[in-house]
Amino acid sequence: MNIDSSIRMPDLISGGDGSDVTFRFGTLTDEYLDSVVRTPIIETPGCRVRVSEHAMSFDWPIIGKFLITEGRRVVVEPAPEALEEDLLPFLTGPAMIALLHQRGYLVLHASCVLVNGIAAAFLGAKGFGKSTLAACLYARGHSLISDDIVPIYFADRTPWTLPGYPRIKLYADSVVAAGRDPNRLPFIHRLIEKHSFSCPNDSLFGAVELGALYILDKDDSTSIEALDRSRTFVELITNTHAGHHLVRLNAQERHFRQCQELVCAVPSFQISRPHDFTTIDDVCSRLEQHIFDQKRTKSLRQPIFSDI
Repeated sequence: MNIDSSIRMPDLISGGDGSDVTFRFGTLTDEYLDSVVRTPIIETPGCRVRVSEHAMSFDWPIIGKFLITEGRRVVVEPAPEALEEDLLPFLTGPAMIALLHQRGYLVLHASCVLVNGIAAAFLGAKGFGKSTLAACLYARGHSLISDDIVPIYFADRTPWTLPGYPRIKLYADSVVAAGRDPNRLPFIHRLIEKHSFSCPNDSLFGAVELGALYILDKDDSTSIEALDRSRTFVELITNTHAGHHLVRLNAQERHFRQCQELVCAVPSFQISRPHDFTTIDDVCSRLEQHIFDQKRTKSLRQPIFSDI
């Protein structure tokens, strides 16, 4: 997906000709937002949200207003005190999630890494270590596909995902676990205590076929076990970004269908492990071996790359 942006977005790889989405500055009055979105305001902590099938807006008083329409256009009016770099986490986070939903993707709250040639998505509750695991796998030589937002679409019943912004958002202790010095990494935002863990990969331009799902869980010991489809379906429903807005987006039926299709398309597993950074290397080693073994027995989808 090519983005034509007049808003500075460092670290993005230059795309080809043409654009799928435009990011622009503009004026967004409340009256204009009401006329475009045409639904009541939803008051959430720190943000006013409007949601309809083809338009969604966010209003953060100290950041600015964002309007996302038809899966093709994002307009931003910064707050008077906001810096341009303050906008990036909100553009690549909530605004991108809304845009992907509008474009018909299944938008998972997950991380995705190319491990031993298999595109593996890692899902789990907030704080279960998805991003930390992705960073540690990257530090071991594997390629980050995306962190936090994993968009899925289907072509001939085959699930594909798209590369995301080439960085992982990490707290300082996770940065240390991944072998870097947090004092050398910038914060993702001056008001947020997460660091920007850069993961450049110039070789990932287009879509990648998804090969496996791994659900993270906590336990006293480390194990990897196959997960049944019913449990996987529940995890996909639970770990979908903006799931509480799907009815207003008129996307609930499509969402259920996509989750069912994904459950049937790729194998899923549960990774149980102690919530302890001292065990992360062992978890990574076991995961690498598990994917190698599953790949050898042809249980996982071999990746195909596309310029879609």
